[in-house]
Amino acid sequence: TYPARPSRSRRAGRPSGCRAGYVSGSGAMLAAMTTAAMAAMARWSRVGLRAQRPGASSALAVPLHGGRRHRRASRTPTTTTPRATTLTEEAAAAGATLRLLREVTAETEVKRSRFVARAAPVTSPEEAMDFVRRRGDPAASHNCFAYRIGHEYRFSDDGEPGGTAGRPMLSALEGSGFDGVCVLVTRYYGGTQLGAGGLVRAYGGAASAVLENAPGELAFPTVTCTAIAPDASHVDAVYRCLARFDAVKEDEEYSDDGSVYVELSVDRAKTDELGATLADLTQGKVAFRVLDD
Repeated sequence: TYPARPSRSRRAGRPSGCRAGYVSGSGAMLAAMTTAAMAAMARWSRVGLRAQRPGASSALAVPLHGGRRHRRASRTPTTTTPRATTLTEEAAAAGATLRLLREVTAETEVKRSRFVARAAPVTSPEEAMDFVRRRGDPAASHNCFAYRIGHEYRFSDDGEPGGTAGRPMLSALEGSGFDGVCVLVTRYYGGTQLGAGGLVRAYGGAASAVLENAPGELAFPTVTCTAIAPDASHVDAVYRCLARFDAVKEDEEYSDDGSVYVELSVDRAKTDELGATLADLTQGKVAFRVLDD
């Protein structure tokens, strides 16, 4: 005989005689799976925590499920950009100027006209004009320039009204303290006339903008000096001073009496300190003299 099927409760929808905690077969399976998953997560969590302790095996270093991954922030390489050097009053009084380190570019816009300014270090008028030819744009409205190399200078309005482009550019160049520099300003016409005053401000402003933050270094005028050592044993001290003060040996002669004549060029601002250092190193036995101060 087969056992009688249990009668179902109409109110709870479960067999009579069963406890309130009874669940169906599919529900029991789901509960068992959930319990197993939670136990596995607990085991993995304990393993992950042990792996994070000092000296723990790397094979056990597994991430925690459901936890955050802590990654070390990547360090972005930084580059150092040369900063602009200011010509101080003290350096200017010593005859120093600014030397441009590399070509720079800046762009300004005035009433839809674009002004692209470029500045480059040059050592001769020929090099300055070559820069103008290479960097000028034949398709542009105007390519105006100004350069100054020592006592030599030149500027051009390139078709703009006289005195409205090249001259204000040269004024901006002289006011910046830079020497040995050519500035080229290329204008792309925007359809609106600027007038004489507007052109002066536009070209002068473009030249000032390109030189404002340009990387430069101080350059002092050089002078020729002589150092005469009584014998060759003091020549090493002279060479050490050349390296220390960035002096350049121009000539060297050994006399029949054993004395050594060294001609050198050095920044004018360094001559006093160089002479004093040389006297200290040789106990005053090397005669130091500035020739063309």
